Amino acid sequence: MKLTFPALFAPAVYILFFSCSQKEPAPETADPSTELEFEVVDSIRVDVLEDLTILDYLESADQYLMKERRGGKIILTDGKGSVLSNQELAGEGPNQVPIIWEGRFFGDDGYIFKEMSATMDFHVYDLDFQKTEKIKGPAVGLNAIFISFYRQTFHVFETGGKKYILGEEVNAFDGGSIDPLKLGGDFYNQAKTGYFYDLGQDSITYLNLFPENWEPRKSNRWIGQSFPFLTFDPKNSKVAVLPPLGDALYLYDLKGNSLQNEKALTLTHPDRNQPIPDPSRENQLYPSFSDLKTFGEYQLAMFSTAIPEEIYQEFRAKGEDYYRDPEWPKVIAKYRTPRYIVVRDGAQIGIVNTLPVDGDVNLGLEDGSILVKATDGEVERDYNLFYKIRLVEKK
Repeated sequence: MKLTFPALFAPAVYILFFSCSQKEPAPETADPSTELEFEVVDSIRVDVLEDLTILDYLESADQYLMKERRGGKIILTDGKGSVLSNQELAGEGPNQVPIIWEGRFFGDDGYIFKEMSATMDFHVYDLDFQKTEKIKGPAVGLNAIFISFYRQTFHVFETGGKKYILGEEVNAFDGGSIDPLKLGGDFYNQAKTGYFYDLGQDSITYLNLFPENWEPRKSNRWIGQSFPFLTFDPKNSKVAVLPPLGDALYLYDLKGNSLQNEKALTLTHPDRNQPIPDPSRENQLYPSFSDLKTFGEYQLAMFSTAIPEEIYQEFRAKGEDYYRDPEWPKVIAKYRTPRYIVVRDGAQIGIVNTLPVDGDVNLGLEDGSILVKATDGEVERDYNLFYKIRLVEKK
């Protein structure tokens, strides 16, 4: 669901070594159209009635941080799903957060939660869920709110004993002065929707996440809102950025407080063969990217297939409130099908059209696996079930 408010609108150096005796064989290049498969390797059952989503995983303690999907209850479990702590953190009390939407482990010694507000402040808790600090958030105004149950827009990491936050925030710029209606395509040069937060120095560096070589920015062409997704691999200081519109993933090195060495990677899929649409076009007619996950050495770019133009026009002819037609949800279910593109080592290695289980991709883990929140079957469960899936290795 998207709520939009009126305020928004190094050259590479190649060194070649030659040998007179023997040439090294060229490395095998993966076919980007190869259809890959995931397999289920484990499952996690959490005996809690409320519908949960996993916020984060702490490998050193083998613990999951979870949240009630549409509420403010926070659940801490062990690696098998046994509940260790159950906290009601949403509220107006001194130890609460007004509205919680996202959260992470704050290293090994606590938790951090991001509130939904005009400033998007962070609240830090110790291991006993006692609030120790409130940190001013990166937002400078309320331009838009994007709600996703299975995305985290910030990453906490530690270097040299110091903690930092790297994240994306669509409200990190002043929508009044940086107005796309006035700026057109130049909006992409001025709007900074990423940030690097040095918590020790209490300083924020804002980052432009619209890639320099992204076609709309390069050609100064306004194509509408396309705020990029960001994901981070702290072990290798690698950042991946994915604009929803277009056909490219952008890879960077995080050096200090900046993103450097931009590398563009074209993403292809048989169900993504449309040019970037006019901003007035219904967005469900285009297979926009909807999320980006890092899992181990891989990235997973996700999108849903487009609704056929003739089907959309048939419903649109019924009037402005066509989406209230009881048949419309059936159209969404039939045509808006999830698809996945897999990237490793800066190259697309294949596509995935179907997951081995029905559910929503929730969280990527450093061990190269992905957690999927299982959908309910015909009988609604009184517990939460998550599947751990992994790419099937070629034999």
